Amino acid sequence: MNSIVQKSTTSNKKKQKPLGDEEAGEDDDYDDLARGVAMMEEEFDKDSDDGGDKSGDEGNAEGLPESDEDDFYQKMKLKSKAKKQTKKQMYAVAPKYPRLEGEVEGEQAIGHTIMKSCGLVTHKAKINRNPRVKKRKQYRKALIRRKGAITIRDVRTDEGHVYGGELTGI
Repeated sequence: MNSIVQKSTTSNKKKQKPLGDEEAGEDDDYDDLARGVAMMEEEFDKDSDDGGDKSGDEGNAEGLPESDEDDFYQKMKLKSKAKKQTKKQMYAVAPKYPRLEGEVEGEQAIGHTIMKSCGLVTHKAKINRNPRVKKRKQYRKALIRRKGAITIRDVRTDEGHVYGGELTGI
């Protein structure tokens, strides 16, 4: 998707969903929030009808009783904790090496890496990795040495037999 399409879809989403026009059961968080706001408004109206007489043990600064406010916030806390827990479980990575629950009795067997360990190894030339290439280079060098050692050239026998002179004469 390009940026123009993204911008148009986000602006369409904002236009489609005004704050009060929401389907029932679509968003539980929004419903809980709406109920909480309604409860606060009712409590605020009750306190204002009483003449504004507030006692410290009946309510808090907004006029809500402590128990209603606590219940609403406790529900929201529990819901957010549950949501975080499910996300944590969904994105949890399985351990690479499973852990043993108890201790193993007796001696443990050595691992593959320890068994195949060579310890300190001397440096070797790169040519030793491929034996076929090494032998090919050795042969090439041997040919060069042989040519330098032989001073007499090979006798050419084929060229002398090609031309036999003039056959008929003058």
